[in-house]
Amino acid sequence: MKSLSIRILHPAMQGSCCGRIFCCPSSALFCYIFHTSTGMVFKINPIMKRLFKIIERSNLQLPVIGLLLLTLSNCTKPESSPIQYLDIPEGRMAYQSSGKGEPLIMCIGYSANMDLWDPRLIDLLKKHYRLITFDYRGMGYSSNTDTAFSIRTLADDLELLREHLGLEKVHVMGWSMGGYVAQTYAVHYPERIHKLILHATDFGGTSTLDPAQEVIDILSDTLSTPAQMIGLMFPAGWLASQQDPGRLFQHAKSPLNGYTITLQDLAVSKWLSPGGGTAGRLHTLQMPVLVITGDADAVVPYQNSVILADSLINSSLLLINDGGHGLMYQYPELLAGYLLNFLGH
Repeated sequence: MKSLSIRILHPAMQGSCCGRIFCCPSSALFCYIFHTSTGMVFKINPIMKRLFKIIERSNLQLPVIGLLLLTLSNCTKPESSPIQYLDIPEGRMAYQSSGKGEPLIMCIGYSANMDLWDPRLIDLLKKHYRLITFDYRGMGYSSNTDTAFSIRTLADDLELLREHLGLEKVHVMGWSMGGYVAQTYAVHYPERIHKLILHATDFGGTSTLDPAQEVIDILSDTLSTPAQMIGLMFPAGWLASQQDPGRLFQHAKSPLNGYTITLQDLAVSKWLSPGGGTAGRLHTLQMPVLVITGDADAVVPYQNSVILADSLINSSLLLINDGGHGLMYQYPELLAGYLLNFLGH
């Protein structure tokens, strides 16, 4: 476990106090600060930028992928392809390229970095394709000085990356919010896409089917536990069969930025608002599109994929039995097989 000594402010104490913030490569969805004087552990709320729930020292062993308020620049970087950088308007984009073959650009989901892609899926795909993954502006090892951005901004960043790499046409895959970016890119730069993959996503606007209220409550509650958040990613039966679901996320080590996640949340809200998203524009797309999701996705109900596929003139729809929002962690070989078949292998 890597850690970084910092000074923190706590509303119950005068001034600042010494603390230690842990950058842990495992499975939860929050960051914790260990207060060295009192022996207490404080849970960080990344959106509100203040300390919330105090938990007992025994909970120190909870797996953590923190939604960090700080960019922890000295956390261990992933031991994979070297991270490269591209200057973009009001920011800098970090990206990685691995494998050989036709290029496949992969757009990760909300509040996530490029190292959250399941490494088993990556290993299978890069045997046949050149995989290009990247951190959105302000996330992971990318930077951002803008005070607001939209899904269109992220799609335009993607076009700058394609241009920078000198690629004429690319395959594009988007997972969850990454599907928003992929759709927007396809609508505005259709001549640059060979094939499009939309995984566990929706087309926005007011026709989108929301998840169950209990799911919304967990997603919106800053005090939701790591177990609750992980529980949303997978069907209950499948999750119960796993001894240590935290191991599925142990490869994700890069820092998350709470302020940027707030900006992402605003961009997603705009996508889901009246007139938002790509609803009404998808029929213009001519490229082959694979829409793939799990039939047990609690975060983005599978009906959204059905609606999405029906809006496209050249689409294939695949529903994976017992697949959750974290389908790629459940069945990486199965998912890779479908993707490779669609792409031509």
